[in-house]
Amino acid sequence: MMNNKSLLTALAVLLLIGNAFAKDIYVSPKGNDANSGTKNSPYLSFEKALQEVKKYASKEAVTVWFASGEYYLNETITINSSYSGTLKNLVIFSALPGSKVIMKGSQHLKHLEWKAYKNGIYQAQVPEGLAMDQLFVNGERQVRARFPNYDYENPLREGKGYHQVTGGTNKRYDKWFSYDPKTFSDKTWEHPETGIVHGFQSHNWGNMQYKIKSIDREEHKIYLDEGGWQLQRTHGIGGKGKKASYYFVENIFEELDVPGEWFLNKETNTLYYYPTQGVKLSDVKIEVPILDDMIQLKGTKEAPVKHIQFKGFHFTQTNYTFMESYEPLARGDWAIHRGGTIFMEGTENLLIEDCNFEYVGGNGVFMSAYNRNNKVSGCRFVHTGESAVCFVGSPEAVRFYQTWDDRLMHGKNWNEMRENMDLEAGPKTPDYPKNCVVENSIMHDFGDVGKQVAGVYISMSHKITASHNTIYNCPRAGICINDGTWGGHLIEFNDIWETVRETGEHGPFNSWGRERQWKGGRGTDEHFIKELTRLDAIDNVVIRNNRIANYRKSISAGNWTIDLDDGSSYYEIYNNLNLGSTIKLRDGMGRKVFNNITVSAVPLGWHVWPKNSEDEVYKNIFVIAGAVPGNKAPTKNFIREVALPIEVKWSTNYDKNLYWNVNYPEGFTMTQDMNLEEWHRKGYDLGSMVAHPNFVDPINGNYQVQEDSPALKLGFKNFPMDEFGHQMTRILPFGGDFENEIEVLLEADIRAGKGAKVYFTTDGSEPNRNSSVYSSPFKIKNTTVIKARTFNANGIAIGFTAEAVFNKVKTLTYPSWLNTLIAGEYKAEYSNQEKNTKTRKALEKEIHGALLINIADDPDLIDATGGYNFGCYIKTLDSKKGQMWLDAGLHKDWVIQKLNKHKISNIAHLQKFLKTYSGKTVTITAVRDYGTKVFEVSIP
Repeated sequence: MMNNKSLLTALAVLLLIGNAFAKDIYVSPKGNDANSGTKNSPYLSFEKALQEVKKYASKEAVTVWFASGEYYLNETITINSSYSGTLKNLVIFSALPGSKVIMKGSQHLKHLEWKAYKNGIYQAQVPEGLAMDQLFVNGERQVRARFPNYDYENPLREGKGYHQVTGGTNKRYDKWFSYDPKTFSDKTWEHPETGIVHGFQSHNWGNMQYKIKSIDREEHKIYLDEGGWQLQRTHGIGGKGKKASYYFVENIFEELDVPGEWFLNKETNTLYYYPTQGVKLSDVKIEVPILDDMIQLKGTKEAPVKHIQFKGFHFTQTNYTFMESYEPLARGDWAIHRGGTIFMEGTENLLIEDCNFEYVGGNGVFMSAYNRNNKVSGCRFVHTGESAVCFVGSPEAVRFYQTWDDRLMHGKNWNEMRENMDLEAGPKTPDYPKNCVVENSIMHDFGDVGKQVAGVYISMSHKITASHNTIYNCPRAGICINDGTWGGHLIEFNDIWETVRETGEHGPFNSWGRERQWKGGRGTDEHFIKELTRLDAIDNVVIRNNRIANYRKSISAGNWTIDLDDGSSYYEIYNNLNLGSTIKLRDGMGRKVFNNITVSAVPLGWHVWPKNSEDEVYKNIFVIAGAVPGNKAPTKNFIREVALPIEVKWSTNYDKNLYWNVNYPEGFTMTQDMNLEEWHRKGYDLGSMVAHPNFVDPINGNYQVQEDSPALKLGFKNFPMDEFGHQMTRILPFGGDFENEIEVLLEADIRAGKGAKVYFTTDGSEPNRNSSVYSSPFKIKNTTVIKARTFNANGIAIGFTAEAVFNKVKTLTYPSWLNTLIAGEYKAEYSNQEKNTKTRKALEKEIHGALLINIADDPDLIDATGGYNFGCYIKTLDSKKGQMWLDAGLHKDWVIQKLNKHKISNIAHLQKFLKTYSGKTVTITAVRDYGTKVFEVSIP
């Protein structure tokens, strides 16, 4: 047996051997590439350090240490498999502990000779060939000259920085749109062809960018050049009135008219800038992006890039990518640019940790095609031009691949494409991300340019985990699963709120599943082939332990907390807290919804399920409270069903749920047309209860139920209310309004370990070790900006600075659902609104035996029928009185949009033309679930 002395000697030898085979390389902004790369003689550039790494990679562990400072990348750093490490010999690129290392994809323009131009504008010559799309002044992104001017107070779509078109081609690829001459710019555009239009799609699912071809002041039209590829589907820029597309135009020299704007004349290499007050141009730092991607890790599945880590970097200032190539992705609604600040393809076991992505022009991290066991952990994404983290496989890995563009843009027939379709299960090749993770990260205020974006985006991937992420303030989804290939994803412990702020018909969590089983969106045997579902959705997706909330006083149509759209199949949805909206299941198979809590004025959305869908809904707590935003009438029904099968039960396990309608404790309905007794006769909820759930403390966010709650008797189980979101430094609550005083709690970054301390400030300054040390919750009584940061026992800062703004108000108002829940009876958002306040409902009217609805007035119907926002929806048809419709082959759920050549916007239009063509046979054009059909109708 080895004695203690021998053991110590052996350990010492092992340490010496380990040190002998571990290489440390140092880089500093004060270094020189002619140096030796040691701590006392560091290199200057990333590129030089990379050359040195190649000598040692895989042979020994290598760490490249970066000292504090700024590093400008002249070209994209490309890392192939020859730089790979191994499990024992990692290759690590890291900031020195406590250092702030800033990687910039930009160029510092030094020694510019500024000269006065006119009207407060200055000009300077810049290097030839510079084609920048952004300008940073002292680290702040400036506004490229635009009309209308940027609205700093409200930069979102409904702010003053956007106008609405008065018409347009409304079809990709758009040719023109018209504007209102009364509100349009009166400036003469000498070179409109420099301009870029940023326009929202008429259906408001995202936005597009087009170059301008010309402007016609007489016709009030802007003619468009290339662009419009930034999303799928056929709808473009158009519409009228309140539903018209929003737009702005940038990069027009004559629109350089307010401080903070700039313009580059590429012909003369002249930069024009209108500095803000107090800015002295001789003292400012001018930076312009020159790179799209900063780091590309590119290998192959045969020779992948492996075991490389990036830790502690701040990435910033890269080019916008919205005019680069985009590709449509399967039959989700998305198109995407396959690029990112860190781009990974053909990689394994990579780690991106503790990195900050801020003011980058495209996506943050993009894993493309073959990727295995990679992880993004403890990162922050803010003000990215597009999405934060994307996992996107290759179409070559999909056995049967279709896009919307195939049909809508290239004229292919989807059914003809199905001939000789591959019927093998699973992926065809390994060219897709699998077993990859994004965890413990913060994503907010992303989608600065692209609006069809997500914090976490998953397409053609398998077993992706998104865990403990905090996602908020974004134009569209928090998390989006684009397709059903190949499932197995785990979405857990995320905290998602304030999403879908600039778009509609979407959810904070959104998915599609339009794979081989899906032929259309009606859920019938013709449209949904159940036996094919498992060919692509080979593993269940699990959504659990998330808090998904909407605290706004208005939400877009279809803003469901968990939105399982067309074809989404085999999901397990449990232990989720849904606040301010609720769950939607559209046509799909095998969804299990259990042990969730929903508190909302929005009813459950059960849309177009196939017969015998195998969906299960059990042991949930469903609470209705308040009025749907924009609607003054309190919600009465728990479920808004649309076009579900009537000849069979929706579900064979729909039971043991607890229901409570705060608005109508006794006079509620289960669906729009069915009370509780009728509901029971259909065979649903026979063992369920209607009772108060007895939440512990909803005003402070604890929706667990008390020990005497009847929900527990039904089998509901409490789940944690304090584990949502990231686990770095936290300020609780996250900020917001308060009346008299509010108590604030700070939590340390869990990675800091024992002896960690949280330092904080209340004046908006950056916290350091001389700031106040947090010891216990404290109260504030005035408007305050709190910042906090964790330091470990060695005094090293860990993670990012947390910030929360607390705003003192005279009267605190809650959204109607929360106001009602707290009061225990219906309360609108404002006290002068009463329960019996009248509101506008979607018009329903029977015409020749058809009960019709103006679909534009019913957001749920718009969502459930395929996004059609005008026309007359056929709710029911009387078998006797509706003979003229039935003889023509029309049935319920179709949307009438045209009679002969006349557009039918609403019931009044239809009545007018039915009268005009009385006694004649006409053609009726109707739409349903992405399909159009013409019917011949004989009008009596």
